[in-house]
Amino acid sequence: MTDAREKLFALTGGWQTACAVLAASELDLFTEIVKRGSATADELARELELDLQGTTYLLAALSSLNLIEKTGGAFRVVDEYVPYLDSRSPETITPMLRHQANCLRNWAQLAWTVKSGVPIPSTCGVNDAFVEFQDFILAMDVIAKQIAPVMAQKLQDAGLLNFKRMLDLGGASGTYSFAFLEKNPNPDAKSVLFDRPAALEEAKIKAANSPFGDRLEYCPGDFYVDPYPTDVDFVWISAIIHQQGDDETEKMFRRSFEALRPGGRVGVRDVYINDNFTGPKPAAFFGLNMLVRRKDGKVYNAKETIALLTKVGFQNARLALPADDMSAVIVAEKP
Repeated sequence: MTDAREKLFALTGGWQTACAVLAASELDLFTEIVKRGSATADELARELELDLQGTTYLLAALSSLNLIEKTGGAFRVVDEYVPYLDSRSPETITPMLRHQANCLRNWAQLAWTVKSGVPIPSTCGVNDAFVEFQDFILAMDVIAKQIAPVMAQKLQDAGLLNFKRMLDLGGASGTYSFAFLEKNPNPDAKSVLFDRPAALEEAKIKAANSPFGDRLEYCPGDFYVDPYPTDVDFVWISAIIHQQGDDETEKMFRRSFEALRPGGRVGVRDVYINDNFTGPKPAAFFGLNMLVRRKDGKVYNAKETIALLTKVGFQNARLALPADDMSAVIVAEKP
């Protein structure tokens, strides 16, 4: 076969591997094996209420990937993967894997969405909608735990993290608030987490084990309909604008402007596509993710984001932290 043909097959063959690993994560199969130390297909099927033949085939596939290994009829998770696949571990990535499984159900109908312009109706997997919402919150935390400390350092190095009272819009489990409070040179700085009550409960759990827990304020609400907390000098909008169209983003920027004290700053973290709409790859593929997941979702480029910030009154809007992925940050100031 030609190199081009081989490349095409390589590009399109990964879905089977992904489906096997994501299904095992949704079923919490890895965690059950770790709990037991090792487990047979019969034991797993009985404990998790699974079909035995389906369980047997899934275990065979996971074994072929060297994620689990079989000895004497029982399976165990390979040691190096245990911290990430055991859903009880502080290092687990299971919530993100489950969120990816949820996304996969929409991605499977990408051609239909491109043809119609409308995402297929969302469907739940083996877990109900509330569990999937919790998985989403924790999945964002999985990513944020890696990005937030690095971003906090970069913002501090650039002189952009000297706030007194921050509004963490849709702050969920508070990962960015904790990282920003740690790097902020002001020991009296505080952060207001503004999100739905279920998300704030995750933040309260983390706060109990954090030296910055007493510097958090909790404001339950929906940032699409409820008033924003005011009297802040920094608004952090992290990975939100891609969920909405220009009208909602303009409204969000305007309400952020109104919440800020004079001289305050807004930071907008997201993935930004180039002006030609050809890349970079993370932005281009995230655009497809928004297409299949949300009717009004989109990827912005830096110019249009800066234009919307300027339109509502912000000054000196600029791409302060360039990046090809969801680590880019645009900042602007209120006069």
